[in-house]
Amino acid sequence: MIPSIASPARYVTQTAIAFAKAGSARPVDDENPLPIGEVSYSHARAAIPDTALDPGRALMIVATGSGQVLIELANGGTVALPVTAGVTLLPFAVAAITALDGAERAVFTLLD
Repeated sequence: MIPSIASPARYVTQTAIAFAKAGSARPVDDENPLPIGEVSYSHARAAIPDTALDPGRALMIVATGSGQVLIELANGGTVALPVTAGVTLLPFAVAAITALDGAERAVFTLLD
């Protein structure tokens, strides 16, 4: 007979503690749910390389091959990133995308 699993592992507790600030621990229950830091994405819009973009909360890249892109962040900083086949989700506020070697095999989407 296979035993049922009551929690993901034997060392996972059935209660957790949430901290709002130092010294204010509370048990997590129906009256005090565990807070989360991120709200789900509710909008998606195309991000066209080599054009100015209204920054979103994240950038999703769907690529069929490898390549490289240069992204400009909302504060003006830039980051060169490799792109590989598959889906990549980057939590960056992107103001511009410059497609470098092989990036033509990718579709870029801003998420809000």
